Amino acid sequence: MRRPSFRRAVAAPAALAVTTAAVLLSTAPTAGARTAAPTVQAGRYYHTWATDVNVRVSESDPNTCGRHPSVANCPDVRERLQPGKQFYVYCQGPGQTVGGNPYWLMINSDTTTGWMASYYVAYPDNRLPDVPDCPGMGAAGNGSRTPVAAKSARPYGPYSVTAYETVNIRSQPNTSSRAFDQIQAGETRTDALCWTHGETVRDHGYTNDVWIGFTEGWASAVYLKGNEYAGLPAGAKC
Repeated sequence: MRRPSFRRAVAAPAALAVTTAAVLLSTAPTAGARTAAPTVQAGRYYHTWATDVNVRVSESDPNTCGRHPSVANCPDVRERLQPGKQFYVYCQGPGQTVGGNPYWLMINSDTTTGWMASYYVAYPDNRLPDVPDCPGMGAAGNGSRTPVAAKSARPYGPYSVTAYETVNIRSQPNTSSRAFDQIQAGETRTDALCWTHGETVRDHGYTNDVWIGFTEGWASAVYLKGNEYAGLPAGAKC
C-alpha cells in the first residue's frame, strides 16, 4: 500500500503549538467540539488515509503491547479504520516501524481505544506536532525506555496498581463508556500512567471521582488498592 503525499497545512501558531509532555492522556473533547477533519487540527484530532487500518491491543499482555506496540505485541484487532475516519490521539511513542515510520499512537475513535501505526495518519511527518509522548516510552530510534517523568516536572508513571475487586477498563473515565478490558481481583497492572477526575463512583461505602489511566483506557480508583489515587502520586494528574 503506497502512502500518498500530503502538503503541510498552514495554521495559526496556536493551532500548531506543541502540547507538553505534562499534558498527557487528558479526556478527549466531546463530539460537539469537533470540526471537519483537516490534515492538522487543534485538539489532537486526526484521520487516516488508508483502508482497513487496524486499531490494536493485547487482551493477554497489555503491558508489553503498551511498552512497544507492534503487530506481534498487540495481536488483537478492535477496529479497522476507513479513510477519513476521525479519531483522537492521546499520545505517541516508538514501536514497530511501519512504512519507515517508527511511531505508534494511542487513539480513541469513539467506539474503541487502542494502538495504531502512525504511518497511516494523514500527516506528512512521522511525528505528530501537537501530541505528547506516551509515558514509559523512549524517543523513537534511540532504543531507550526513559520515562517521560525524567523529562517532566510531573511524576508520570508507569506505576503498579492492584485491584481488590474486578474492575472494567473503559474508553473514558465514566461508567457509561464502553468497557474494553478488565483488571481481575488481585491482579497487579504495571502500566498505570496517571490519574484524572471523572464520574463519581460509589460502591462498598467508598466514594471517589478519581480514575486511573492505562495504556488502553480508564479504571475507577474505587476498585484499586491504596489511597484515593490508587497509590499513584498526587502530582501524577493527567
